[in-house]
Amino acid sequence: MDEKEYIYKTFKLYLITFLLLVVSCEQKKEKDTVTLLQDRIQNVINQTHPSIVTILSKKEKSNLSFKDFDDESVGSGFVVKKTPNYLYIATNTHVIEKYNNVYVRFYNDRVMKGEIVGIDDKTDIAVIRVKLLHINHNIKPLKFEKKENIKPGVFVLAVGSPYNLGHSYSFGIISAVDRDLGITDIEGYIQTDAAINPGDSGGPLLNLYGKVVGMNIATVQTGQGLGFAIPTEILEDITNQLIKYGKVVRGWIGLKVVDLSEEIRERTNTEEGVIVLKIEKNSPSSNTGLSVGDIITKVNGISVKNSREFKKIINMVKPGEMIELEVLNIKGKKTITIIAVEKN
Repeated sequence: MDEKEYIYKTFKLYLITFLLLVVSCEQKKEKDTVTLLQDRIQNVINQTHPSIVTILSKKEKSNLSFKDFDDESVGSGFVVKKTPNYLYIATNTHVIEKYNNVYVRFYNDRVMKGEIVGIDDKTDIAVIRVKLLHINHNIKPLKFEKKENIKPGVFVLAVGSPYNLGHSYSFGIISAVDRDLGITDIEGYIQTDAAINPGDSGGPLLNLYGKVVGMNIATVQTGQGLGFAIPTEILEDITNQLIKYGKVVRGWIGLKVVDLSEEIRERTNTEEGVIVLKIEKNSPSSNTGLSVGDIITKVNGISVKNSREFKKIINMVKPGEMIELEVLNIKGKKTITIIAVEKN
């Protein structure tokens, strides 16, 4: 073997060894990544498991046997607040609103009678509470994630009691945000491919830090990977109000709007906005310079695409808050300020 051939074979041997080491490192790295993800999911399940409950509702009083609930409402919920006397639990309005008797089944299979604190039909959010006793005193409320951290691609776990199978977790991602389905007056739902089934309504949608990003509300039974959840920006505000007041206090401005027609869009060269259809007498919107036929393009600096989006923004306004409308009419653009009040 001459010197050149020796050098070539030696180099080839080193190269193969190097490549094997790289592949081995990559495989180890991939394995470590999978292990880390599995560990993270298991930690979330362990930490949140006690805070998630099954909601069992009946119209009539009966002996507390689970077979009695087979033909009644079964949903899910999760603890959002703890006081020295009570645990407060968030769920969906449609899970409990038609029933006189509400029961809560905890992770340890203990069952307690629940008391309805308040419901909100516009968002399908409700709060119930149970007494704080020795069987549930160690349970901690779940924390809400910030709005800016809730976006497509984030890993999530949908949790609930599908078909009365308590504490079931499914894994997926946030597929989209700000979806409108026409289910409630206030929407902007999170879309996820994590499995959501009947009985999961009212359960939390969690990220991999164990924080609530939404509340499970609906699934499309004819489609796969189409589940929806109420986002925390709505959920946190509504649950806080229900706990504090027993109801949701919303601001009122006495204004009715509709979508822009294609003719108006073309004539005014305006792609977004809503047109004022009616201004109620003696309302906050009257005597402000706003007129029927005006086009509202922005609310508090936020562009408005359609009437549903406008109503969503206004429905989240509280009495006493100031609303700034950017308005377009034949005279040009102007800004109008309205102070919302509580409607009697």
